Amino acid sequence: MMKLLSNFCALLVVGFLATEFLTAQTAIVKGKVINQTNESIPDVNIKVLEHQPVIQSKSDSEGNYRLSLPAGKTYRIQFSHVAYEPSILEISVLDGRTYDKPVKMLDLKAEDVNIYGEKDPTSIGNDAMLVSPIKMDKVMEMPTLVPSVEAFTKYQPGVATTSEFSSQYVVRGGNYDENLVYVNGIQIYRPFLTRSGQQEGLGFSNASMAQGLRFSTGGFGAQYGDKMSSVLDITYRKPSEFRATAELGIISTNLHAEGITKNKKQPQKPGKFTWLMGARRFSMGYFLNSLETSGEYTPSFLDYQAMFTYTPKNVSREPKYKVSNGDTTDIIYYPNERLVFTSFFAVTRNRYLFEPFGRETTFGTIQQAFRLRVAFEGRELSSYTTGLGALMAEYRPTTRLYFNTILTGFQTQETERFDVEGGYLLGEVNTNFGSSEFNESEFDLGIGTQFRHARNYLQAQVGSAEVNGRWVSDNKVRHRLLFGIKGQTQLIEDDLKEYTALDSAGYLVDSTGQFGILEYIRGQVNLSSTLFKSYIQHEWALTPTLSLNSGFRAVYYDLIDNWMFSPRVQLLYKAKEDIDGETKMRLRLASGLYQQPPFYREFRRFDGTVNLNIKPQSSLHFIGGMEYRFFAWGRPFHLITEAYYKRLYNLIPYEVQNVRIRYYPDKVANGYAAGIDARLNGEFIKGVDSWISLGLLKTEEDILGDDIGYVPRPTDQRFTFAMYFQDELPINPTYKVHVSYVYGSGMRFGPPRNFDFRTYYDFPAYHRADIGFSKLITLQGKSERQNKKGIESIWLTVEIYNLLQRENTVSYVWIKDLQNRSYAVPNHLSARLLNVRAIFKLR
Repeated sequence: MMKLLSNFCALLVVGFLATEFLTAQTAIVKGKVINQTNESIPDVNIKVLEHQPVIQSKSDSEGNYRLSLPAGKTYRIQFSHVAYEPSILEISVLDGRTYDKPVKMLDLKAEDVNIYGEKDPTSIGNDAMLVSPIKMDKVMEMPTLVPSVEAFTKYQPGVATTSEFSSQYVVRGGNYDENLVYVNGIQIYRPFLTRSGQQEGLGFSNASMAQGLRFSTGGFGAQYGDKMSSVLDITYRKPSEFRATAELGIISTNLHAEGITKNKKQPQKPGKFTWLMGARRFSMGYFLNSLETSGEYTPSFLDYQAMFTYTPKNVSREPKYKVSNGDTTDIIYYPNERLVFTSFFAVTRNRYLFEPFGRETTFGTIQQAFRLRVAFEGRELSSYTTGLGALMAEYRPTTRLYFNTILTGFQTQETERFDVEGGYLLGEVNTNFGSSEFNESEFDLGIGTQFRHARNYLQAQVGSAEVNGRWVSDNKVRHRLLFGIKGQTQLIEDDLKEYTALDSAGYLVDSTGQFGILEYIRGQVNLSSTLFKSYIQHEWALTPTLSLNSGFRAVYYDLIDNWMFSPRVQLLYKAKEDIDGETKMRLRLASGLYQQPPFYREFRRFDGTVNLNIKPQSSLHFIGGMEYRFFAWGRPFHLITEAYYKRLYNLIPYEVQNVRIRYYPDKVANGYAAGIDARLNGEFIKGVDSWISLGLLKTEEDILGDDIGYVPRPTDQRFTFAMYFQDELPINPTYKVHVSYVYGSGMRFGPPRNFDFRTYYDFPAYHRADIGFSKLITLQGKSERQNKKGIESIWLTVEIYNLLQRENTVSYVWIKDLQNRSYAVPNHLSARLLNVRAIFKLR
């Protein structure tokens, strides 16, 4: 295998050098088109003047543009839009260079133009606590083991992770179940029975289909709910032309295509039908073979998603802009027509088959070390199949009023079947460097057998219907109102048959004559419930620089017969920009009550029975933050800082085993989380974006009635640091290096099923560095024919995961010796490994 990889890397290097001749005669000019308030301008017409053949383009939905030009010349590039004055960019380009040139366009003068309407005034608005931390075109470039949008949130301040195999994350002292994820307004659910990151597979969102994301670690508005920690709002694209990508790699394959039909009667206008599809394959067998437990790993994770939109012919459309200038009148219609129908489908199939053979783990200290050897028989099979379907109808009766109706159905079928027997031998290792038996086991401390059996079957169904609306008062958007109502039904059917036996003395019968079962779970659960939800959010522009957002959510949950009310408020101050418009500051305050209805895991005890007599967990947020945009060394930077305090009520205590959360529904706790987060991103190297994030946290809880006081929560991770750094060759920017690094101080753990000591110990610190070397081959732009269709670019990368060869610990196995003493044996994550990827972009 290594010989094959070496030959492939050699061929890849030769390919890099061979493509230098193909790309040396072109240069890239790219950037973002913005207005006077630094907002992006989509659909700007771009034309290279005085050049034959004609080179033309348009800015995309986020205002970004990109031109490939013959090198060694000086160009005059014109930017024009019906609502702005034309701008001219004059630039000289050199061989193989990439130039990042933002372009600012000024509004047309009032005496020359009459503008009715505005830029989609009923958009969601400016939620003060939502930020867009990552540009979507950067997501695919970052070296990461799990290729999904969710996996990149671990680089954000206030976010922590303990496993590169998982796309799950914890936010400001919460757990995996406290995070909201939306795709185009549709709430996303994750599997229930997943025990480890290796079984989890892909995150839900497909980065190739995504257009943008917004992320909040607390204090978000009333339109989002009902979770206590965070919200990740992902938007998939509405295609405007044919595009496709094909990603090929050792562990993943990703195919994506999108397009729009032609309008035969009016070619200048878009067609009625758009389609967006993506399929992914993810197989981690290559990486799992680096784990300490040897065996035959057969993981298979498949995913298919599709979104279709249909816009019927609208007889009486209201224009987005109606511009009169002299004798001419230009009309641009809303990108979302008066009536739009959308359907969305997603199917995920995860299979994880593992036949373990053996394991050898050395642990302890330099003074005293132990070695565990295990021989296994049997196998385990985990299967998760989920399906999600949604139908949406968007209706805009007037320019300032918008409605969206969503019907959603979600179903998951999950199976766990395993019979695994492991015979283990625990010995003490010789740590004397001068001994001839150094690093060999000297004394046998324990011998025994562990047997695990499970036949678990779970089926869950969630159906919902909702209507959301948005309204603005006038063209200046002094008042924006968001409102909605939703009904949701949930059905859980769970059949549990599981036990674990641990024998360290040769007998499975203890001294009392009872069968020596370490854990026994047996239960059948059928839960049917209904929730009714509603919200209203008012955004009020008090002054041009000061706005107040206030909202309220109400939820009724019939299973626990409980009403939940959540008031929320945000105050946003936008400081005046300097004379050049290059410095901008935003100050924000937010507070709100966030109540989380229990789903299923929170009800279930360790023995498989359920306790329905619980209250919704609640979190009261107090947040103060600042955003500051500035220039240093002539390059832009963006600093975000937040200080927060969360008061926690009616908490259900839990313990974490890898990514599996096990609740104690018979216990109740109150607690708190407090900390500071900071993020700085910008062009540390001119022309390329990089960022660093820092978080400080303390979270504790007090179990009611135990007279012990506050103890750390399982996610009490005091310090986190994340970094993503890019650089490029000055003589040829198409060659780049990408470095990502994550550090987190140890979270808390304890022996399983021991409530009083579940957070008694600290995990070792988690830190991991990944590096990638990439080459961009641009094939478009050399001729008019190539600009029309074909392969636009090829992006090649070689990635090294776990560059520092860190043995990170994700969980522990607890065993006993002959004296009945317990030992925590660490389960480590992946070793240093190599990955190769190639991404082809077509148009």
